[in-house]
Amino acid sequence: MSNSGAQHFLASSNPQSGDKAKQEFAGAVTANARADFALSVKHGMVKANKGTPQQQAFALMHKAMKASLKREYQDAEYLLRQALKLDDKNRMIYAALGEVLELMNKPEKAILAHIDALRLDPSNSKSMSYIGSYLMRLNQDEEAINYLDAAVKFDPANATALARLIYLRRRNCDWTDLARRDKKVQVFQEANTAIDPFALLSLIDDPALQKKFSLKVAALHKVGQTYTVFERPRAQGRKIRLGYFSNDFFDHATMFLLGRQLELHDREKFEIYVYDYGVVNKHDGRQRAEDAADVYRHVADKENDEISEIARNDGLDIAIDLKGYTKENRVNIFNNRLAPVHVTYLGYPGTTGLGEMDYMIADPVTVPEKYQRHFSEKILYMPDCYQPNDNQRTASKVPLRADAGLPEDAFVFCSFNSPYKVSPEEFDIWMKLLKLVPDSVLWFYAPNDKVQENILKEAKKRGIGPDRIVFAGFAGQKEHLARLQLADVFLDAFAVNAHTTASDALWAGVPVVTKTGKQFAARVATSLVHCAGVPELAVATPQLYQALALKLARDKDYLAEIKARVKEGIKTGPLYDTEKFTRNFEALLEKTLERFNAGLKPDHISLK
Repeated sequence: MSNSGAQHFLASSNPQSGDKAKQEFAGAVTANARADFALSVKHGMVKANKGTPQQQAFALMHKAMKASLKREYQDAEYLLRQALKLDDKNRMIYAALGEVLELMNKPEKAILAHIDALRLDPSNSKSMSYIGSYLMRLNQDEEAINYLDAAVKFDPANATALARLIYLRRRNCDWTDLARRDKKVQVFQEANTAIDPFALLSLIDDPALQKKFSLKVAALHKVGQTYTVFERPRAQGRKIRLGYFSNDFFDHATMFLLGRQLELHDREKFEIYVYDYGVVNKHDGRQRAEDAADVYRHVADKENDEISEIARNDGLDIAIDLKGYTKENRVNIFNNRLAPVHVTYLGYPGTTGLGEMDYMIADPVTVPEKYQRHFSEKILYMPDCYQPNDNQRTASKVPLRADAGLPEDAFVFCSFNSPYKVSPEEFDIWMKLLKLVPDSVLWFYAPNDKVQENILKEAKKRGIGPDRIVFAGFAGQKEHLARLQLADVFLDAFAVNAHTTASDALWAGVPVVTKTGKQFAARVATSLVHCAGVPELAVATPQLYQALALKLARDKDYLAEIKARVKEGIKTGPLYDTEKFTRNFEALLEKTLERFNAGLKPDHISLK
């Protein structure tokens, strides 16, 4: 079955149609017999087991799951196919095979394994969830939503399917599942399964719940550890070796922030290693990372254990994760010791829950002392803001408002956050602002037609016509920095603030109005505006948020004053002082190594 054929089959099949669905699934499987994969070099790998064929198959499946977590996918596939020879009526084995084939980038075979699993139990919520998740990874959002929705209908307590369903709908500004938000939140609070921490970020501003699921996901991905004893003291008589691990070494938000810091590391004290597990690319961001590194290693084709061994052989002193639970992460590499000190930084605004992750980079605003308990890591406190920025960035020529589709004389509120961050709570306020400021428009980032359609529908519900919304699509970094200067005020989202987008806006001289929340993701913009010298732009309640935005729109003198202070803060303050940031960052890392050399356990560290 071709990929498009598989998608058509999934879209046309109704999971609730009983015998008809079973016949359709059976027919699809019969017409698409799976290739018989044999791993000849591994003959003898599986020893004879005692017990029934079903018990032996179950044991093989568990071995396969462990192999998969180590990214030993060929071994995992072989084990699962051996298990199916013993028990071809086990839905769980088919489901596991589907997941492994997905990871091996074999989507056509993967979907057939998932179909086999659902064929055996057409009303199984977990199988529907697997298929929906598979489609989600292919960015087939509409069809993924159909299956995840069915999964939730069959089992309202399927928290994993519910979280992904809400996240996918929010990616398109479809707020269907937020109508009875309290009941949905209760499902997550009561769930005892591992739910994607990232999918929950925008739904609930609850750092305790974020930690709960980070711990569960970390435990799920934990495989047999390799205990490594590192000699003390480290780095005496030589440079300290820092290793950065990510797949975002391309033209990505992480590199827009981090690139200059990599270049400014003190080469008298530090050697920089980059471990890139992303796809090979020709982006400027990747080239910049390679040029900035003393040693650049592309390790996408390596298993986790291999990467761990490479890092240890490189003699790293400090290993730095830049991903957390963001897309296509391999944070579980850090389950094994890569270096005496492990640090998570920048990529994910929350705890990893990994027992082997020693520290997290933050600042006194993003993680005040009273919230330290919500992190499994100890906090390394940057004195100003945890976020690095590039003081050498440049913008293209500022376009005309007409070129951006903006009315020449309108007051422009803008929202350039990713659409999934926006909720009805913020949007209600934005629509009230448009009513209270008659000559205003909302300039909204909408990367596709579905987002535009849903936003216009939501605006209409609130009495706002389509002429008051102006949509903006994707733009390159320099073009985006240029167009931002056409805006008057940036309106932030609540549970997940603007991160790179907020520092972009401030760099462009645009005030960012934000509400300070509880979880790290909901406090980032507060940290940024404090660092830019305009702390009054961060408020405590939705009511104050609306009042502040309204004052900026109505009081031209106040707006001019705030804009002048933003520009001065960017010019003379610490937010874009990359040299100072890098020295502070290095000083914190040196303190972690001092603790290790002294035989002390990790602890919260600041430079005060």
